[in-house]
Amino acid sequence: MKSSSGSPHEGRASSEKRMEGDQALLPLDDPPAPVQSPREPSNPAPKAENKTVILTAISRSVPGNPFPRVVARIRKAFRVQHAMPCVGLVVLAGCLTFVIAPDEEPTVESRINTVLSASLPTIVIDPGHGGRDAGAHAHGLTEKDLTLDVGFRVRRLLHGFGFKTAMTRTGDTYLSLAERVAFANQVDNSFFVSLHFDKSPNTAASGVETFYATAKVAPEGAWTWVGYFSDPHRATDADNGETFAGYVQTALATRTNAVNRGIRGRELYVVRHTRSPAVLVEGGFISNPFDASLLAMPEYRERLAASIVEGVVQYHKAQPRPKRPTELAKATP
Repeated sequence: MKSSSGSPHEGRASSEKRMEGDQALLPLDDPPAPVQSPREPSNPAPKAENKTVILTAISRSVPGNPFPRVVARIRKAFRVQHAMPCVGLVVLAGCLTFVIAPDEEPTVESRINTVLSASLPTIVIDPGHGGRDAGAHAHGLTEKDLTLDVGFRVRRLLHGFGFKTAMTRTGDTYLSLAERVAFANQVDNSFFVSLHFDKSPNTAASGVETFYATAKVAPEGAWTWVGYFSDPHRATDADNGETFAGYVQTALATRTNAVNRGIRGRELYVVRHTRSPAVLVEGGFISNPFDASLLAMPEYRERLAASIVEGVVQYHKAQPRPKRPTELAKATP
C-alpha cells in the first residue's frame, strides 16, 4: 500500500538529507512526529554532556590517568562527539584479555609424547677416504670425491626427516680409521653409516652391497667398572648392525635396480669399533664401465643417497619403543 504525499515521514526524510557530519546527531526544527508513533527525547545532548563532564572530572582527579586520551582517540576514530564509547571500551578490554591470557597448560601426557617423539637418533655420516687417501680411481672418477658428494646428499635428505647428523669430514681432509671411530663414539644415541665405492680387477664386477660387523669390539677406555665382570675386548650384547644393513641393502637394490650383492659380515674396523649400530655401504664399482657411467650422474647419486636414507628411516621405525611412564605405572592385574 503506497503512503500519501502528506505523510509525516516525508518531513523527516527531507530533514535527514540536510544532515551533514556530526550534526546528524543533533535535533533539528522539524515538525514533531504523530502522537501514534513514539517520540524520541527532544534534547538528549545535555545528558550525554553531563556524563562526559562527570567522567572527565573523575579522570582528572586521578594523577597519571590515561583515560582522557583513550576516550579522545576512540571518539576520533569513530567520530562520536556526544556519546560515551562504552561498547568500544568493552571490546578493547576483551581483546587485551585475549592477548594477555595464557594458553591452556599442556597435559603431562602430551609433554611425555613430545619428549619421546624428539628422541630421534643422530646419524653419523662417514664419507670414506679423503685428503692424501684418494681411494679407488677409474673412468675419471675418484672414490673420495664420490663419497663426500653422496654424504652431503644423505645429510640433506635426513634433515628433511628431522634427523640430526654429524659428518666425520666435510672437506678433502684425511682421517685415520681410529679418528673416525673416536668421532662417532662421542655422539650418543646414534647410527653410523660409512660410504665407499668398490674397485675390482674384474671389470665385469658390478652392484651394491652393505657390510656389518661380525662382532662389536669395545673401544679402549669405553668400559667402566662393569668391565671387571665382562670381557673388555668384545661387546657381544651390542647391535652388530646386521638388521640395519638389511634395511639399507633392501632400499639400495629396490631404488637403484643395481645388482644386489647382499649383506655381509666383515671384520671392518669402523663398523666393529663403533658403539652404535653401524654399516658400511659399497655404492657400486667404479671399475665397471656401466656402474661408472651411472655414478658420474648427479641424479643417480641422489638416488643412492635416497636409498640409504630410506634404510635409516625404516631401521629406526623398527626399533623397539620404550613404554610410556604412564603405562609402566599402571598396576598389573
